[in-house]
Amino acid sequence: MLTLSQRLQSASNLLSSAYVDSYSDRMMVGRRAQLGESMVWRSTLSAEPDNGHLTYGEFDLAFFGALVDRALARPAGRREPETFVDVGSGCGRLVLAASCVWPELARAAGVETCADLHMMAVRAQARASLPRCDFVHGDALQAMREGGPLDDATVVFCYSSAWASEGGALTDFSELVGCCCLPGCRVVVTDKWLECDGSCGEFALIDEVEGPNRETGGSVGYIYEFEMKNKSLAFAIRGAPSGHRAPSGQSMHGNW
Repeated sequence: MLTLSQRLQSASNLLSSAYVDSYSDRMMVGRRAQLGESMVWRSTLSAEPDNGHLTYGEFDLAFFGALVDRALARPAGRREPETFVDVGSGCGRLVLAASCVWPELARAAGVETCADLHMMAVRAQARASLPRCDFVHGDALQAMREGGPLDDATVVFCYSSAWASEGGALTDFSELVGCCCLPGCRVVVTDKWLECDGSCGEFALIDEVEGPNRETGGSVGYIYEFEMKNKSLAFAIRGAPSGHRAPSGQSMHGNW
């Protein structure tokens, strides 16, 4: 069996052949989305990203591998294969890497609001010929509200630098993810942290890891496990997940 380091090297080689655009070209596309007239952000939260934080960046592949591998080592309590989702997936690097590094995944998916970055991901997937990968174009939070990519997610990753926060806490993001995730889902965020106690459930911090980040000088990854405590509210916000029925008398639609 190949080691994690060997599998990450294979993923790095695959990504090198899948992307014809250079790192600088990809960064330029992301910065154009950030600075253009439309002011495209990853999030439609009321607050803009914190000053000095990147809207588009590419996370260190080895550090990503270490974080997700730790999350996968803590099983979600189900025998079904795991499903990985990258929220704010950019050009899709980490989604393709996840599919390559962990071939046992049932599916790897990404959600990205910038059309140009999304199309880079679609083209790279075609070159890589990796199965079980999905890319969704649209606002990440709206996609979460509507279910879709997070319906069956067991591991969620978010390079959090671009997301609005209050004193480093991803308050609104935490609330929405908490009302979309399945019980036992592990959520990995970077440099900012989740609010542990929300109206739909609780996030238990299970690991905290420091690692490299050439764009910021270093990052801290936080790995959480979600425990649902208010199914009725979660179902009301995002609708009952596939295979579930809403509690008696509970609306199946949120007020978004």
